[in-house]
Amino acid sequence: MLINYFRRSTSAPNKNEIIGYKVTNASRTRKVGVACRTFQELKEKACIKLKITGKLEDISVFLLDGSEIDEEYFSTLKAQTTLIIQKPGERIMTDADLLYETLKRVNIDYLMSGDEISKFLTENLKAKISILNSALNSDDTKTHLSSRIDHQDWFRGLDTTYTSKEAFMHRRCQDRIRGYLTKAVEQIKSSDIFTTDRRARQHLLRAIAFFKLQLKEDHYYGHYFDRSKISTGNSNEVKNNKNDNDKDNNDNSSDEIDDSGFFQCYEHCPCKLRNFDYFNLFEIEESDQIDARRMQQENDNEIESYYKVIPGKERKLITLCDHKGEFKCDGVWNKDKCTYDGKHKINPYRSKEELILFSTWNLDHRIERSRTLIPQLLKLSQEEQLNQKDVVEIYDNLFTIKNLRLVHIVCHDKGAHK
Repeated sequence: MLINYFRRSTSAPNKNEIIGYKVTNASRTRKVGVACRTFQELKEKACIKLKITGKLEDISVFLLDGSEIDEEYFSTLKAQTTLIIQKPGERIMTDADLLYETLKRVNIDYLMSGDEISKFLTENLKAKISILNSALNSDDTKTHLSSRIDHQDWFRGLDTTYTSKEAFMHRRCQDRIRGYLTKAVEQIKSSDIFTTDRRARQHLLRAIAFFKLQLKEDHYYGHYFDRSKISTGNSNEVKNNKNDNDKDNNDNSSDEIDDSGFFQCYEHCPCKLRNFDYFNLFEIEESDQIDARRMQQENDNEIESYYKVIPGKERKLITLCDHKGEFKCDGVWNKDKCTYDGKHKINPYRSKEELILFSTWNLDHRIERSRTLIPQLLKLSQEEQLNQKDVVEIYDNLFTIKNLRLVHIVCHDKGAHK
């Protein structure tokens, strides 16, 4: 199955095509247009136009929501996407900054200007976020609206690529899951085991490839935040039954399957990317390319014993909000539910202010990624074989709500989960 994924390709992207982007500096005081062919060329031209100095390898590129992008992710971006260019030591404008700027516009009494706002941001932030959560709009008249045309204020400052609230929320969740993948890969590749143990490195590269392919098959779980993906049943029942493997899959009748076997999805979804380059996917070093070619030539049964990608239609389609788009806190990692009597709830579909405030909610790992899951994977990689069951178990705990909990900032415990 993995080999088929690698070999499945249509026409390759035209690397000579020039695409235009909008770029801004970290403080968002200047914005210019850049036409380029590659990620490297984007950084070169952006730095010249914005008069940013320093080594290009030290320059970082972010989306407006604060997600850092790399060369691979850059290839998925639409033309005219706005990007933030940051040099070392600079602080970019984050969603939290936008939140307070927005709240000033709606005249929240206790928000003052200048030094008072800075003080507000740094002192007892969790308690104040809780106050803000209850102080925001109670006007529910536009919550059900979906399109940019019908609720223009909601889309203020967002890329024009997004024509519906559901599409933007879908992408917002995908970006969070992609961030977990990036951090997991970085931790794996910076480990002594990956660097010094050749056999373990091959197991780990296989595992990384599986993660990427399975996430693509699962649409990077964008449906967690997408209210349009809710089945006709009660969403809370869906959520409560998420670990019940004996239940039938949720009704996916609204998602038709195209000729290639993929569920129809938004154009920006990674499931739309059909072209995978074997060596780029595995990121094989030159010294390992002989082994990599041998891996390509293994028969399908041997490959599947490592990387049996589970078809998306066989996995449950779960949404964390109700049909209106309201989310509720799952509570601290070591509790069965939130202990704040239903006060921790939010609907980012209702207003721009709540959309921004939603960025302070966390998809929290109950079993921790950096302290437990990745060390466990590194240990398993040193064995003779890294079997399918273990890899899938790690994947589910890293990227699915088997182990992820959506929590209000007050319920987000950053200490060790023991």
